[in-house]
Amino acid sequence: METIQPVSTPAKLWNKQYILVLLIATLSSFSFFMVVTILSKYLTGIGITITLAGVIVGLFSLTSLVSRPFCGLMADRLNNVWLLVASNILMAIGLLGFAFTKNVTLIFIFRILSGLGFAVGSTVQVSLIIRFIPQDKMGEGIGYMGISQLIGSACAPAVGLAIATAFGMKETFIAAAALPALTCVLLFFMKDLHQPKPALNRKINLRDLIEPRALPFTLPYSTLSFVNGIISAYLVMYADVRGVAGISVYFTVYAVFLFIIRPFAGKLMDAKGIQYTVFPGMVITALSMFLLSSSNTLWMILLTSLLRAIGQGAAQPSLQAGCINYVGRERSGVATSTYFLGGDIGQGFGPMVAGAILGQISGLIGYQTVFILCGVLILLAMTYFFFARRNGRLTK
Repeated sequence: METIQPVSTPAKLWNKQYILVLLIATLSSFSFFMVVTILSKYLTGIGITITLAGVIVGLFSLTSLVSRPFCGLMADRLNNVWLLVASNILMAIGLLGFAFTKNVTLIFIFRILSGLGFAVGSTVQVSLIIRFIPQDKMGEGIGYMGISQLIGSACAPAVGLAIATAFGMKETFIAAAALPALTCVLLFFMKDLHQPKPALNRKINLRDLIEPRALPFTLPYSTLSFVNGIISAYLVMYADVRGVAGISVYFTVYAVFLFIIRPFAGKLMDAKGIQYTVFPGMVITALSMFLLSSSNTLWMILLTSLLRAIGQGAAQPSLQAGCINYVGRERSGVATSTYFLGGDIGQGFGPMVAGAILGQISGLIGYQTVFILCGVLILLAMTYFFFARRNGRLTK
C-alpha cells in the first residue's frame, strides 16, 4: 500500500464539509427510520405471513452484521465520497423496490440491498466526517454526529406514519427513497481530504477486517447496545406486567435528554479526558437498569430513562471518539466497522438472551433478572476498560 501523506484538518469544527456530512447522515437516518414502523404492517398487508415478515425485517440487521467488517476495509482503501454515493443508491433501490413489487423473492433481494447500503453508509460517514473534525474536538464532533442520527430515530417514524396514513404505504417508500437520492446530489459538493490508495498487490488479512486495537472500546459499547436491544424489545411488556400505562413517554424522555447531553459530554471528554465521561456514564447507565428492575410507577420508570440518557449520552460517543483517536485516522474505517460490529452483536443478541431468560423465568421476576443482568454486564465491561487503561494499553 502506498504511504498516506498526512493532511491537515480544519481548525474549526463547524466547517462547511463537516456540516455537509452531518446533513447527509441526518437524511440517511431519517430515510431508514421512516419505514421502521410500517414495514411489518405493509408486509402482512400484502399477504406475507407474520413469521416471514419477521424474517424479512430481521434480514436487514443480519446483512449489516455480515457485511460490517468489509465496510471498514472499503472505507480505508477506497474513495469515501463515491462509497457513500454507492451506498445511498443501494438504499434508494431497496426502498423503491418495496413500493413496486409484491414478489417475496424480490422483496428479500431489496431488503438485502437496503441493509448493505445502510451498513456501508453508516461506516463510511464516520470515516469521512472525522477528516473534518479538529483533533482536539473529536469527542464533540462525534457527539453531534450522534445527534444527527437521533433526529432521525426520534422524528422519522412519526413522519413515515403520517405519510402512510395520508397517502399510502407505497408513497411512504417512495418518499423514503427520495432522501438517499438527495444525498447523492449533496455528495457532489463533498471532498475527501485524506484519501488512501487501494492495495491491489496485497492480500486481505484478518486485520484488514477487524482492528484488534478497537476491541477494548468495542466491548463496553456492545454492552450498551445489548441494553438498547432489550429495552426496545421488552420495556412495553414489562410495563404491562407492572400495570403501568403511558410507557411510550419513556422513549421521548430518553431522546430529549440524549439530545441535550451528547454535546456537553463531547466537550468534557475533549477538555478533561475519556475517563471523565466513560466511567461515570457506565455507572449511571448500570444504576438506571438496577433502578428499572424495581420501578413500579411511571415516574420511576421515566427517571430511569433520564439516567440512561445521561449515562449512555456520556459514554457511547466518548468510546467511539476514543477508539478513533487511539487507532488513528488512517485506519478509521476498519476501527469504525469493528466498533459498530460490537453494537450490531449487542443489539441483536440482547433480545435473544432476554427472551431465553424470560422463557425460563416468567413474570415479573424474569424481567427483574434481565434488567439486573444488564446492569452487571455494564459494570463488568467498565471494569475491563478500566484495567485496559491502567495497564497502558489505551494510552496514546
